[in-house]
Amino acid sequence: FSLQEGNVADYYSMKNKDRTITISNFITLSRLVMLPFIIYFLLQNQRITAFIIMLISLLSDTADGYLARKLHQESEIGKFLDPVCDKISLVVILITLLLIRSIPLWGVIIIVLRDILILLGSFFILKYKSKVLKSNVLGKITGFILGAIILAFAINLQQLGNILLYLSIPAIIGSFIIYLTRY
Repeated sequence: FSLQEGNVADYYSMKNKDRTITISNFITLSRLVMLPFIIYFLLQNQRITAFIIMLISLLSDTADGYLARKLHQESEIGKFLDPVCDKISLVVILITLLLIRSIPLWGVIIIVLRDILILLGSFFILKYKSKVLKSNVLGKITGFILGAIILAFAINLQQLGNILLYLSIPAIIGSFIIYLTRY
């Protein structure tokens, strides 16, 4: 691949769904790079620093999808990679928050169980139907609420975190039912 005059724009606007190296996929993978830093700062009780990195990670989750659409870089690998990175990050952060006694066990169980079931369903669909399903609106709302929950618990806002946990239950159940009907 050579970058001659005029080719850069063509390269970034390419609609090839088989491309794996894209700006949006790079941003998606950067969330996994941020994860050890988040864990380290939580374990060191440097919660504001962990909060800031988590916030950047959550914002990058919005940015990667936007850029994929804007730059016509939507790819099958990106549709797969984004939710996997989200789920890995969420589970690892939740377990860390549980270990430092910042979140109740029941909340972690509900959230992790939902995500494991969705992930297993996604692998099933990918294997037997060769499709990667996009998230639905309620799933995105649930993801936003879950992000708010981990941010609240990360900076020791226990009461807010608990309220958000209780409020998330209908969204978790609803989004799970929608995913289940799609599978």
